Amino acid sequence: MNQPQQKNDFTAQRPHASETFALSRTDVVVIGLVCIGIGVALGFFLPALGSIAATFPIPFGDVIEKLSRFDQAWVVIARPIIGGALGLIATFAIAASSTPLRVDDHGITIGRDDNHPLHISRASFSTAYFADGKLVVVTKGGHQAFKGDVEGKKDAIAEAFTSRGYRWGEI
Repeated sequence: MNQPQQKNDFTAQRPHASETFALSRTDVVVIGLVCIGIGVALGFFLPALGSIAATFPIPFGDVIEKLSRFDQAWVVIARPIIGGALGLIATFAIAASSTPLRVDDHGITIGRDDNHPLHISRASFSTAYFADGKLVVVTKGGHQAFKGDVEGKKDAIAEAFTSRGYRWGEI
């Protein structure tokens, strides 16, 4: 007796792996190099910038001009080092202020795991959309659970939601 062969059902949905939108290490390194480079350049060119700044009516223009006139050897060496250190601090501030987003078949998570992230289960999720450049997530009860900036491109985030069957669109 021949048993009927089972057909492969290509229309059945397979579970998707979770998709995470966050700054990668490469992104942080590039941001760090740019911030440190700008800090070192500002430290190096402070005398020229100070004399230019004094010609404009900006707050503390006189103070900036006086600080830029220090020309002792240790000050000339210290300015770029201090600028680089400030650039490194700016890098940490930028990386810490970014909000990662993880979308999977069971729910979404907004925020870092070490900083009390917002977990929204699939059962309580209603819809998500972008308004004024910010991601908005609404629950089934109509409560706006999140509105803010997240990492990732808008089209990729929308695709991550829709490919997993989440409702996406303007309300």
